[in-house]
Amino acid sequence: MNEKFQEHYGEEEIQILSIQSEAEDWEDNLIFISEEINFFGNILESGKSSLNIDINSEDASYLKEQLDLLNKANEHHLTAFFDYKNKLEGLKECDDVQCENFYLKDHLIFKNSLRKHFKDLRKLKLLIFKFLKVSFN
Repeated sequence: MNEKFQEHYGEEEIQILSIQSEAEDWEDNLIFISEEINFFGNILESGKSSLNIDINSEDASYLKEQLDLLNKANEHHLTAFFDYKNKLEGLKECDDVQCENFYLKDHLIFKNSLRKHFKDLRKLKLLIFKFLKVSFN
């Protein structure tokens, strides 16, 4: 976190700092996921010819299609994140619990959506790892 929790911070201030810190992590993760998807896509494409391995083209094509779908989902989440980040600026102006709860609700909804997205990515990466392990053995 950019700011350390101070003893004099109240529960609301700590919650705001926590939300902001988590949002920064999401942005970093979503941007890195785009890089990962491109990396894995390039491996699946180049493995057919330049790596001199016996690669199952059907499986590689399926995994590449799944990466493309995940990339579209990641682009959607990244766009939604920037909208969310802009809206999050209003949290700094809150002066009552009802206002903070409004932003907290949005935060939790977006958090659940990202958790599913990150979980989907991990599942696909695991499939790719297994595919590559079999292909290289």
